[in-house]
Amino acid sequence: MDFHYELLEETRKEIKNIRFFREDIEINAEEYEVIHDYDEAYENAFYREYEELEGQTWVDILEDNMGDVREIIYEHDNYAELDKIVHGIKIPELDDLEFPINDIIVKGEMYSEIELCAKSRFICGKENAFFESLFKAYKLGGWSCGWKNGKIIVYVPTIS
Repeated sequence: MDFHYELLEETRKEIKNIRFFREDIEINAEEYEVIHDYDEAYENAFYREYEELEGQTWVDILEDNMGDVREIIYEHDNYAELDKIVHGIKIPELDDLEFPINDIIVKGEMYSEIELCAKSRFICGKENAFFESLFKAYKLGGWSCGWKNGKIIVYVPTIS
């Protein structure tokens, strides 16, 4: 199995450039469901069960998609060694990001999701559409916080 070390380094550089909630943020409404209400975003991220996905929560959706990525590792004879490599990936660039939300739970979720994107790219390259879309939303400066009508919900506050 060939890991994508060069793409991981590229991803680290992209993470350094993430700027949340910029005034010039433009998120394509055809690709994402965009919301501007923080309470709705929080509800979507942590409590809402998505009927279209048999009652799964956003956390369930993330875990299922990461399970699909990890399955690639478990198909190999040396999966334990490969899994250790992936678990050992650290993204120190995340520590330097300025997370715009003071809620430690939300910051932790954002941090974790971006880290999952980096690990997906390390394993799959840019072939996992879900994590590529998730990472793109973060690079655009939004908070990916749920699922609706087959699209990732992205929270962007109204800039006044």
